[in-house]
Amino acid sequence: MAVLAASSLSVNAQDILVRRGGDVENVKVLEVTPTEVKYKKFNNQEGPTFTERRSNLISVKYENGEVQKFSDSAAGISAGGGGSDYAYYEGYGKEKKFVNELSFYIGDGWGLGWQLRKVFNPYIAWNIIGVSYMSGFHSPEESGVVNFKLLGARGYTPSWKWIRGYADLNLGYTLGYYKVYKSTGTSHNFGLDFSVGIQLHKRFAIGYNLNFTAPDQAKTHMARLSLLF
Repeated sequence: MAVLAASSLSVNAQDILVRRGGDVENVKVLEVTPTEVKYKKFNNQEGPTFTERRSNLISVKYENGEVQKFSDSAAGISAGGGGSDYAYYEGYGKEKKFVNELSFYIGDGWGLGWQLRKVFNPYIAWNIIGVSYMSGFHSPEESGVVNFKLLGARGYTPSWKWIRGYADLNLGYTLGYYKVYKSTGTSHNFGLDFSVGIQLHKRFAIGYNLNFTAPDQAKTHMARLSLLF
């Protein structure tokens, strides 16, 4: 009985790769990325690490009984295929539904910003809340705005490998200030924040940002560099 119990435990402690050709292999999965699966052979876990392209696999059954299936669309990213968008989302969005974005702005002035975003699918995300500060370069005048982004959305283009375009629009409240010598003042406006750019891999994005306020109709044009996590 002890031998049977040990044998059963050993079987349950292994992961199982199922290849598209019908081959089945007992392994220990180390990592699953959007393009490949890294593993060690179950009977030689101190040995070399092997890599299998997801396009060659049907599924992997983990030791806890969970099964992860690899559809043709998800595997298509390994060849840059048209189904890569859901693989991009599966690898870099689905397991982490909320994304923080820290941005640095440079152009008419400089600025810093933060945005919290919820990802729904490969093409649509909801900008939940955000704030940014933008300062002007107008000497001797000091000026700047604080933008509170209260309602917005981001849309993505289809991806190519790990690159995809984006455009987003945020509405909110903008507090402006200025100081010219001894004269100071503030303004309270409706704020509109618009951005277009390119997201590179899962961590970085570059783009153009337009901030517009009404009713004073002030515009700020800046380049935007972002870190996502």
